[in-house]
Amino acid sequence: MKKFFTYCAIPVATICSLYLGFSTTSAHAGDIKKIYKDTCELCHGPDGKGSEAGKQFGVPDFTNADYQKSRTDADMKKSMTEGTKNPNYVKLSDLGVDAADLDPLIKVVRAFGGK
Repeated sequence: MKKFFTYCAIPVATICSLYLGFSTTSAHAGDIKKIYKDTCELCHGPDGKGSEAGKQFGVPDFTNADYQKSRTDADMKKSMTEGTKNPNYVKLSDLGVDAADLDPLIKVVRAFGGK
């Protein structure tokens, strides 16, 4: 019976846990709305205007047309990857956001401005 456990149960449990781990991890990868909610919304708010805390930190209002015009997509990507002058800003890579999700996140930011 001990050999059965060693040769069957442990590998099966390992395979199941790997499957469940990968399916959970990849379920959120690429889910841009969830990524925005989990990593951006605390400061930028659900509507892009900035939460109360975010406004205190000086986050931009993504719904502001002048802000939207003042930033290229490349500027936004640079802020997301390298940070900003705001010492409270956390780079998205430090929050576990994949580089492949940056362009879709920029589209989310642009959508707040009606683009």
